[in-house]
Amino acid sequence: MARLAVQRVADCVCGRGPRRAVNPLFLHAPAGAGKTHLVSALLADVTQRSPDLQVALLAAGDIEALLRQPEADASGSLKKDDEDWKAARQADLLVLEDVQHLTPRVENAFVHLLDRGWTRGQQIVCTAAMGPAQLHHLPARLTSRLGSGLVVGLQTLSPTSRRVFLQDRLERHDLTIEPEAVVWLANHLTGSVRRLEGAIARLATLARLEPPPLRRDTIVAHFEVEGAANRPTVERIVQRVGRYYQVEPRQLQARSRTRQALLPRQVSMYLARQLTELSLQQIGAYFGGRDHSTVLHACRKVEQALVHDVRLSGAVRQLHADLT
Repeated sequence: MARLAVQRVADCVCGRGPRRAVNPLFLHAPAGAGKTHLVSALLADVTQRSPDLQVALLAAGDIEALLRQPEADASGSLKKDDEDWKAARQADLLVLEDVQHLTPRVENAFVHLLDRGWTRGQQIVCTAAMGPAQLHHLPARLTSRLGSGLVVGLQTLSPTSRRVFLQDRLERHDLTIEPEAVVWLANHLTGSVRRLEGAIARLATLARLEPPPLRRDTIVAHFEVEGAANRPTVERIVQRVGRYYQVEPRQLQARSRTRQALLPRQVSMYLARQLTELSLQQIGAYFGGRDHSTVLHACRKVEQALVHDVRLSGAVRQLHADLT
């Protein structure tokens, strides 16, 4: 869906589709899922098909840096146009990356940039680690604009997709390994595409030391230590969930039922059951000595909420990807 949306944007910008039919396009996914790859391909495609059009890419950090300049006034506008800012305002296609790093300080300038772009028919594409509804630190007038077009979430690769990806990269690097080894890698190397790319580099080194084809047992022995080190633990889960919800990990382990800690604790229990081999009793013991029925209730409550709560679904998906 993300690829089709990007292709539709390219057609619109190049005049081969309804003018700005998808505007803004908001792509969100955990790091390494392919957001930058897609927008880079979009910029290259538009530039190749319509060299006369202006394209610009601006990261959230660039906007923050520009507005820290002495030339920025109290309203968040630049008294003297910076070249990057000027290019962003005049571009036919503007890509804004990593908007989760924006701060409320740039609200006025960013809203002005969006509104001015829409008025003059500028196509805008945004990327972020999470959807607009999860950008809790930003004002509603900004997140409502970011979510007013098409919002598309990219999923992390499934085992089948990881296998296809690995086979493609192995062929490109002329590496020969047993089919069973490819299946094992696809099932155990969870996480981002970058991790798979790193695995290919390690396989290339291993191939110089072992006769082809690389055997499954050789690859398992080589990667198992890393896999064990990166395997999610309940401690890592609590730390990551605590950072996401801005709650101290010790509050999640406490016996108290404060409202601030209730949902993060339930999410932590749910992820612990999904990502670790701990029993319900062991999970409950970690979270303040709760019994197995409490853990089971928390897991079922989260599972039911995921069906209709978009915000919670996005949060759990993000946390799951970060931990794996």
